[in-house]
Amino acid sequence: MIPNSIAIARTDKIGDLILSIPSILMTRTLYPDAYITLLVNSYNYQIVRYLDIVNEIIKIDEIDEKEVIKRLKVNKTDTFIALYTDSTIGKIAKKSGAEKRIAPLSKLHSYLAYNYGVKQSRSASIKNEAEYNLDLIMSLDKTEFNDRYTIDKKIIYSDSNRKNIDAFLTRTDIKNEFIIVSPFTGGSCKNLSIDQYTELINKISANLKNNIKIVIAASQDNKPYLSHFDQRKITIFINDNDILNLAALIDRSSLFIGGSTGTTHIAGNLRKKCVAIYPAKPTQSKTRWGLFGNDKNTLYIVPDEIEKNEDYSNNLFQNITEENINNYAKLITDYYNER
Repeated sequence: MIPNSIAIARTDKIGDLILSIPSILMTRTLYPDAYITLLVNSYNYQIVRYLDIVNEIIKIDEIDEKEVIKRLKVNKTDTFIALYTDSTIGKIAKKSGAEKRIAPLSKLHSYLAYNYGVKQSRSASIKNEAEYNLDLIMSLDKTEFNDRYTIDKKIIYSDSNRKNIDAFLTRTDIKNEFIIVSPFTGGSCKNLSIDQYTELINKISANLKNNIKIVIAASQDNKPYLSHFDQRKITIFINDNDILNLAALIDRSSLFIGGSTGTTHIAGNLRKKCVAIYPAKPTQSKTRWGLFGNDKNTLYIVPDEIEKNEDYSNNLFQNITEENINNYAKLITDYYNER
């Protein structure tokens, strides 16, 4: 069966959705004439707002479940692909009328809701999340998938986003190269402390030549922590409700530094030169959550790579010394200068 109308669901976090873009692209590549509907949550809608490889986007948390199903039926959805599934998505898939329903087959509800799929144990973390997603798309047509494989699709932002960033750079007197540091992860993964980021920034600033400016990327929620940074040495960018302004800023930068978070995945998707700080724990590691497709542009720093007694119930790395920070600063400075 050649699909005519395809629904693709990815309704969790921003980084997860970014790692789903290669799968959306491969679906469009395999079926250029299909009507593709993307199901997302409203908080990550901006990431795919201008994505030109889908026909329609449904924010499933803003409308009634019955209305979601109705819209899929109006679209005559014949193939439903859940790159991530839970009981809600499973119910929507089953009631959508789609003849083929594909998902990771790992939990009981997935076997009940889907009639196709791939047995996966993603918690084993033996490949990137994007590759787990792509395995589902490959199940549609393995031969064509391998023959036409492509993963490069960048986030699209608008002229308005670009103009907003032009205004910010003019206002803050940033005329040349600059580095973005995103020290906030919201506790989703292990990270350096704010004080350790402050120390790291100070040492990078001391190492850099030509007075390269450093911009701290923050949200309104991060404001209480910004007093930790020496604002004589850094510029602060506080994002508003449009994450694509942040994407436009990242796209203008010469280096991005951050932990394992959606912001870092934006930088990876835009193929920026990145320093990504990740834990060694398999379910949080660069193997599972690395910047897919951007490895050649990414320096990974794994503070607990050797430490065997790391407490993973704590969101901050333990046993980080001043010598460690010095080493990270040198690694980053050397990496930045490799151009």
